[in-house]
Amino acid sequence: MNLLNPANRWLRLKRRDGSVSPGSVYDAADPEVVDVLAPRADFRGALYQLLIGLMQTAAAPGNLNDWLGYWNTPPSAAELETWLTPLRPAFELTGDIAFMQDRDAKLEGNAKSTAELLIDTGSDSNLFFNKLADWQGLCESCAAQALFTLQINAPSGGVGHRTSLRGGGPLTTLTLVQPSDSDASLWHKLWLNVLPLDGEDAAWRAESPLSAKLPWLAATRVSDKSGVETLPEDVHPLQAYWSMPRRIRLDVDDVAGGVCEVCGETHDALYRQYRTRNYGVNYTGPWQHPLTPYLFDAKDPSKPPLSAKGGRAAGGYRHWLSLTLGENDNEKTARVVRDFNRKGGKADKLKLRGEARLWCFGYQMDNMKAEAWRDATLPLFRLESGDERHFVEAARQLLDVARQSALMLGDQVKKARRMDKKEPAVEQSFWQRSEELFYQAVARLAESEQLDEAGQAQAFSAWLPPLRRLVLELFDYWVLCAPIEQMDMAGTVRARADLQRGLWRAKPHKIMGERIARYQGEGDEAVAR
Repeated sequence: MNLLNPANRWLRLKRRDGSVSPGSVYDAADPEVVDVLAPRADFRGALYQLLIGLMQTAAAPGNLNDWLGYWNTPPSAAELETWLTPLRPAFELTGDIAFMQDRDAKLEGNAKSTAELLIDTGSDSNLFFNKLADWQGLCESCAAQALFTLQINAPSGGVGHRTSLRGGGPLTTLTLVQPSDSDASLWHKLWLNVLPLDGEDAAWRAESPLSAKLPWLAATRVSDKSGVETLPEDVHPLQAYWSMPRRIRLDVDDVAGGVCEVCGETHDALYRQYRTRNYGVNYTGPWQHPLTPYLFDAKDPSKPPLSAKGGRAAGGYRHWLSLTLGENDNEKTARVVRDFNRKGGKADKLKLRGEARLWCFGYQMDNMKAEAWRDATLPLFRLESGDERHFVEAARQLLDVARQSALMLGDQVKKARRMDKKEPAVEQSFWQRSEELFYQAVARLAESEQLDEAGQAQAFSAWLPPLRRLVLELFDYWVLCAPIEQMDMAGTVRARADLQRGLWRAKPHKIMGERIARYQGEGDEAVAR
């Protein structure tokens, strides 16, 4: 199977009328197609990255105006085929050159079940199963998706089995349009995450052989004692989309008909095994994948940045600022997010006002063990003032109040219920219940034409008083729901009083309350005390 052959309809595509049908990559520009589906959540995230990678590799726009042209008028299937034809020989699933597989067609190594291509195989909290019995194999489509998903997310796998270019379990963040995404075409969802070349450094525009972008076209850069590491300057930057740390070859001699273990459909050919060996490509140095946020060492700027991990998608709004704009100088949002947010960038060109979302997903890993798949969407805001510095400052103050509130709530419930340790569900309930309040306050900041202290105070005044009430309400709930034998009325009264004082006197609350009082008059001053 060739993934870029128009005759191979290996994708499942959702259409605007709600129907789902097979399709090829060339249907991605059909305005009636609104989504690509997959039998597993990690496969769906990988398919989005594969399709974005194809567009970035084959048809990257020269500048924002070129990008806007294809946003307004998507390419036809014929034009898309013209773009992708040069890449087609590299996307055969089997053969001398095989998609996402080692260049050595006769790779000698350990034989493993294709079940091991699934990152969560054998984990306690995997997506579909824990115990394998009578494994039949993977169909061509699922095998291709499994290969790509593993290579771009590869966790630690033992001695010499390299992690992905972004490390194990990276977080991916994609910009999307429409709150429900029900009206946006698949093309718009993909194209919004393609970067114009004029915003990148010269290496992106350099003339390089395709093998510098698609690593399976060249001999593997082996990383054993006599091998080499792979730095960003050793290959083309586009290899970030196609990184291939694992040496793998599907076993084409062990194929049989049956029911695919992932999609559940009957196929004439299922791949049951693959061969693998260690010391594949070892991506080191200051790599920065365009779809992933990074953390930098403030004390040692020479250290390579660390990619954000998939577990951050489970944090709710506590990570909103760091993922959308960067909460401090040590954090950098994904390149695709910066391209969206920058002054005169995509958000400005499209005049998006609350219709955009940030899709965050990835595995939460404990070394080679998959603990959970995390998937969330966060709102993106276009700033009326254009004053990003003061917007970030104000949003950070909202988060400081939220974090302190969650901490105090957990502490005082623990004291009131005489618990040995804090109950995580208490603080989690705060983050869930306060989320709507937070985004309402952020929306006020985004809509403000001037983000001076007075403008910020208006958003703060709609945030702080109801937040205080919510914290006390949650305290009452968690204490009153405790078994009667855990009740200590005197201790409960003291804990609630301590919590109430903290909601007025804790440093972030006090500063915000004083700001509100200063700019909102005596009425609000009484509330802020």
